[in-house]
Amino acid sequence: MPLLFTGFNAFGQHECISRDVDCAAGFSEINAPVSTQNQCTISIGFRYAALAFGRKLWLRGLLDDGPNECVTLKAAGDIKALAAGDSHCLVLLESGQLYRVQPKLQAELLVVRLEAPPRSNSGTKRSFFGAPKAPSSPIIEHIACGSHINVAVSSENAVFSIPSCLHQFAERQFRVKQLQCGHEHAVLLNVNGDVFTWGNGLRGQLGQPVLKVEETPQLMEALAGIKITQIAAGGWHSAAISAFGDLYTWGLNCSGQLGMRVMKPGGFLKEPTVYPLPQLQDLPECGCSKEAKSNEHDDDDCAPLRVFAGSRHTLLTRRCGRLWASGWCQHGP
Repeated sequence: MPLLFTGFNAFGQHECISRDVDCAAGFSEINAPVSTQNQCTISIGFRYAALAFGRKLWLRGLLDDGPNECVTLKAAGDIKALAAGDSHCLVLLESGQLYRVQPKLQAELLVVRLEAPPRSNSGTKRSFFGAPKAPSSPIIEHIACGSHINVAVSSENAVFSIPSCLHQFAERQFRVKQLQCGHEHAVLLNVNGDVFTWGNGLRGQLGQPVLKVEETPQLMEALAGIKITQIAAGGWHSAAISAFGDLYTWGLNCSGQLGMRVMKPGGFLKEPTVYPLPQLQDLPECGCSKEAKSNEHDDDDCAPLRVFAGSRHTLLTRRCGRLWASGWCQHGP
């Protein structure tokens, strides 16, 4: 399956087969070493892109002196996830081991040493001879990066602001389903459909009634009782999809990234607005429903499926396969 790209590409983050520098006219195919045996993992930063197949990792873009620079590395095991930040890229292996790499031509994978989470009330684990056992290294399951935030979650539900452990969910039944980061905030979804946020919330991106900084994960009370199935975190905004097929957005709406166009009296566009609480979006009718010639078409066929958030834009895929976008689009649709 080919990889497609659209948008800003001035640093050569992607080597498009068409050789276009900016793919603003639409989607272009990426000249990538696609493998049929390993799943592709990709993460995109502002000046570079990270791409992984199996144990191999490619970094491409503005790495040292100019655009279109590329470096290839090999990890100790198969790569599970990538999170590209401004100064480094987090690399998570299937084994749960976490590495970081700087986007440079002389890049190397370095092990991330994480602070041990607080001990449980079960007491100190000891060996057969009674000697206390050294705490084992956390097994990481989820990672995410923003411009000013780096987060990891372990198999024991410890939340790390890398490398420090800032919180641990006590419930054994608690399981993390998804973790996302914006520029300065993080959004976490558990398997029960509850949403937790923390970080800088001065632009409403945390979905909390008070605009402030939250040091530890806080439950989003505004979505309590609504089972959320998917989340996204953009620059200073966030989004979520519920099990009922509803789309919620909140945070900064400076470029219409929340999917709302607020007008002043007289028809003038209102200045950038902050929406600190989730806003239920009334999605426009999908074009495929108009094209359906039979009565077999169900509205659920066009319900929101997945949502993605960039710095100042939001993408939504619907069950019918159509892609919708809102927000800033200077470098492409």
